[in-house]
Amino acid sequence: MPSKKEKRPLAVTGLGVDLAEVARIRGLAERNPGFLKRFFTPGELAYSLKSRNMYERLAARFAVKEAVIKALDAKSLSLKSIEVENTASGRPQVKVKGRPGARLMVSISHTSTYAVASVIAFG
Repeated sequence: MPSKKEKRPLAVTGLGVDLAEVARIRGLAERNPGFLKRFFTPGELAYSLKSRNMYERLAARFAVKEAVIKALDAKSLSLKSIEVENTASGRPQVKVKGRPGARLMVSISHTSTYAVASVIAFG
């Protein structure tokens, strides 16, 4: 049994992976102007829309949101309640409204065609 000073390792409680097509996100945004405001936070939009590859960034954030839902096994979570931010070093991190204690690790990658996200939940 670990002493009080030793930290117990966190147990993995969930894993989520999602793949998003950049063209699908672009099409949804172009056909339905309300799409972006419905699914992305103001911070996510500000970060993504200032870039030349904004649809790649939006697709990556969309993939993170879907992966978080899978990792937490929480289909009732709204996509907008999940926010992807970047640390000062550029590493992505996730905040989930209504779940302040959620411990998540996230990894994102994207090309001009696809975006992928992997999320590990710890308990």
